[in-house]
Amino acid sequence: MEISEKIKEEILKLISSPGIEVEDIVEKVKVDYETIMNFLSEEYEKHNLDYGRRICCRF
Repeated sequence: MEISEKIKEEILKLISSPGIEVEDIVEKVKVDYETIMNFLSEEYEKHNLDYGRRICCRF
């Protein structure tokens, strides 16, 4: 399933909100769980979101 840019922005905004779970996002944006997880995985790999943690934990 293809996700529009508007929905992608909404997913990223919601996932960065404290207390919001992926299940909550599924209900709010009306996109299935698998599609949201695939999108988040792609964003994670594309932006290497683990980079800051690796630097922090080296010292």
